[in-house]
Amino acid sequence: MNLHPSFPARAVGRSAHGVAALFGTLVLLASCSKNDDTAVTQAVAKVNKEEITELQVNQVLERQRGLKSDQVESASQRAVSALVDQEIVYQKAKELKLDRQPRVVQGIEAARRELISRAYLERVAEGATPPTAEEMRTYYDAKPALFKERRIYSLQELAVQATPEQRAKLQSDLKALNTSAELEAYLKEKQLRVRADRSTVAAENIPLALLGQLAVTKPGSGVVLPAADGVRVVFVNAVQEAPATFDQARPAIEAFLLNDRKRQSVEREMQALRTASKVEYFGKFKGLAASAAAPASSALLSPAAPAASAGNGEAMEAATVSKGVAGLK
Repeated sequence: MNLHPSFPARAVGRSAHGVAALFGTLVLLASCSKNDDTAVTQAVAKVNKEEITELQVNQVLERQRGLKSDQVESASQRAVSALVDQEIVYQKAKELKLDRQPRVVQGIEAARRELISRAYLERVAEGATPPTAEEMRTYYDAKPALFKERRIYSLQELAVQATPEQRAKLQSDLKALNTSAELEAYLKEKQLRVRADRSTVAAENIPLALLGQLAVTKPGSGVVLPAADGVRVVFVNAVQEAPATFDQARPAIEAFLLNDRKRQSVEREMQALRTASKVEYFGKFKGLAASAAAPASSALLSPAAPAASAGNGEAMEAATVSKGVAGLK
């Protein structure tokens, strides 16, 4: 079995988030409807003396990504019902003066700061230049495993629990195995704990670094992925050719490149703002000064949210670029 123990541990069958995830987290502010003010402020319901407007409904709908035209009507009705319930509860809370509680006041202020900050970063991102046809073609040619040579992989993933000593011997012994049946028999003989999973995965849902290895791995061979508690073995059972032409891939590539430029614009602006600002850290947070010049992260505007792992960038890219390409199966 041709095994390459070089790629970091990661679940193979998991769909990755797009590069736009960073931008999307920083720029969640939905743009308002471009209809005239009369249309968007028209009342759709009233709770006691307070109106619920078309603008509020539109804002709810804009947060529902991927909403199809035939779903808008039912989604609008659900939005109105939800807004009515929200208004009923809001009025009761106001009556009890809950809006004056310190915890609530602090929460409102935190939300206001985050919303305004995101609005500014959205404004920065909107200045990004769309990619040219030549740039899109260059990207297409540079990623054959995603486009020209796109495949759908039938994979068997084995998560093996092993000690560091067992792991070293396991990686050595696996090279002599030729089929997934031999691999399973070997693991059973060694009485190692194994969790098996089979999946059919398109190229775009595989991290690019791993995809590069699978692209040159013949059916009947596999790749070893180091894991914290052992190893993961990704065995290629079969592949199906499913190439995408440039015209088919172009919308996805354009979206990816534009989103990536928006992300870079936001990071550059954050770097400039950090440089121009005097920031001091105190007490146990003094150590943060060393990383003060780090690029913007997804936790930047929402301190409670975990930052995206830099190691996921390749997987994110693969998923983002191929939106629309997956439909070629």
